[in-house]
Amino acid sequence: MKKILNYILALGICSIFFFSACVDRLAVGDPFLEKAPGVDVNIDSVFSSAEYTRNFLWSAYGQIYCTYTAGNMMNGAPIDALSDSYHCYCSWGAPIQSYYPGSITEDCQDTNNGNFYGKFSYSTKNPSYDSDGRVSIYETVRKCWQIIENIDKVPDMSDNEKSRLRGEAYTIMASRYFDAFRNFGGLCLAKRAYGVGEDFTEGRATAWETVEFIDSLTVCAINEPGFIWNIPNSDIGQWSGRLTKASARALRAKVWMFAASPLFNNSKAYMEYSPDKITEFTNLEHVWFGKEDPSLWNRCLEYCNDFFNENAANGNYYQLIQPSTQDEGGYRMAFRRAYRYRNDETHHEKIFDAHPTTTLSGGAWGWGWAGFALDGYRQGGAVPTNELVECFGMSDGRNFPYENLYGAGNNPDGIDMFADRDPRLYETVLVPRKSFPSGTVGDYNGSTYIDTWVNGAMYYKKDNFGDITSDDAHSGFRKFKWMLDYNSGKMDDEYIGVSYIRLAEMYLIRAEAKAETGDLAGALDDIAVVRNRVGLGRLEKMNPGLNLTTNKENLINEILRERNCEIGAECGDRLYDMVRRKRQDLFTKPLHEIKIFRLDANGNRLTEGDQCWDPSTDWPKFEYEKPVITVGARRWWEPGYWTNKWYLDPVSRIEIQKGYGLTQNPGW
Repeated sequence: MKKILNYILALGICSIFFFSACVDRLAVGDPFLEKAPGVDVNIDSVFSSAEYTRNFLWSAYGQIYCTYTAGNMMNGAPIDALSDSYHCYCSWGAPIQSYYPGSITEDCQDTNNGNFYGKFSYSTKNPSYDSDGRVSIYETVRKCWQIIENIDKVPDMSDNEKSRLRGEAYTIMASRYFDAFRNFGGLCLAKRAYGVGEDFTEGRATAWETVEFIDSLTVCAINEPGFIWNIPNSDIGQWSGRLTKASARALRAKVWMFAASPLFNNSKAYMEYSPDKITEFTNLEHVWFGKEDPSLWNRCLEYCNDFFNENAANGNYYQLIQPSTQDEGGYRMAFRRAYRYRNDETHHEKIFDAHPTTTLSGGAWGWGWAGFALDGYRQGGAVPTNELVECFGMSDGRNFPYENLYGAGNNPDGIDMFADRDPRLYETVLVPRKSFPSGTVGDYNGSTYIDTWVNGAMYYKKDNFGDITSDDAHSGFRKFKWMLDYNSGKMDDEYIGVSYIRLAEMYLIRAEAKAETGDLAGALDDIAVVRNRVGLGRLEKMNPGLNLTTNKENLINEILRERNCEIGAECGDRLYDMVRRKRQDLFTKPLHEIKIFRLDANGNRLTEGDQCWDPSTDWPKFEYEKPVITVGARRWWEPGYWTNKWYLDPVSRIEIQKGYGLTQNPGW
């Protein structure tokens, strides 16, 4: 059955020829639309038929941000490797080459050396695609404006479909501006499709003007009469992943969650410009709203409620996927179904999908989703940290209770700290397990148990290139989310749906907005909806010492932890949560690995020789150490090194030098 991704991939081949005059580079400050020499195709040609117009929009779909697409990874590492949840051990990966040693500069986006890229590209250099497939947001913006402004010319398309495609174009464009907003703050705002030879001269907008503009795009989408709330089940086999009015409403709420957070919405800017960096274009409000306005959380809450109310009016089409059985196997598969797979006739949790560039087909590994992302992980591109694993509590809903077990002699009872944990842990990280529950995976590459303890069969040794510092289990943990057991035979022809937003996040966005506006009880109710799917008890009941019904700060921290457990490693949200909340404490806290030591009958650590477990014997007892990560140690961890400049990325120096009013962010 056709999927929207098939159209994207097919168009990637034909658009180079047919649409070369319409998808050529966009350089803000240079002509917005240029005609390629010797090519006769123009705007009128593209909008001369419904099929050409649809294909042009599908090409914009292919540019929606997905952290598992080659151009959005830092040479094999997703941006999660900059958070406290994952660490890059690849010696050739961009985090270990650039961010970790503090080597990122304002020129990082102006080089073709992928090891030194920033995590997001502002560059509009020629071509708009760089050598790693990274595309400027303005390429997508131009396509969307061209569709919006020219679609009425299409002779063989109904007015209803024209309205629907306009709604999709507005939503795609809003998402791309939001991507850049989270990384740079105020942006240069192209509010129409510029004519041939016409220069963009408006300069950089303030952060407030930028968020208001993004909001206006979502409103335009919502107001399109032909923009449908959901894909009908009769069409979902062909069109799963296509954007809807629900996508626009959800995006609006997510935009205001970021905007209302302390990074921009504060009584003072996160950082001042040094006197020698001030120019005629410099304006601190490019990265600051100029004041703190608590009412922005009311706006976020209002837009969350708009989404949920309209969803109810449409029969609650979007629902959390529920377990088929009330046990670990059922909980895990419901969670996997929710985060990993696209919507089908019976499962409707994903609201806004992103699109990995390549799926698996017939066991072949492609350079997009399957090759770049999975192989990047296998070579240590993003390895789980002990901090991530401790985010996941116990199966009854208690938070992680074993902080005091680490160290020799501190676990006299040999407690297995990985037993009876939040089922989402087992779907996210590979940890020592005696067996796989019925209904999950059955085995891991032929093994029915997981022995990642020191000198167990799955303890890290070296990667495929023989480099012991680049290994997918170097921290003592392996990533499981998305990759499962890396077995291509189990993943053939799976259409992965990487969520930009899914319904579980909408509950958590609303929970945060409720907490910030004083409704702590309502926030806890929304959190409970998400946790109930995997069998966890209510947060406040199972953790009474946190006083979550009265302690707002503790509740916000728990919401951030819950977001990490539920939507971590999906769209980079853990990193952006740390940024928007200005969590210097999390950025500067050294991260840890784990060493799991199997104990003999006398309680002594077994550290020599092969420690593979014999399934005919009892499950071992353990001791644990959590050493600080040393491979790629981050300079942020050094006392006195951190500055708040790291919350936002540097803007391309080449772009600034074009002289149309773009400014650098403070500290760079």
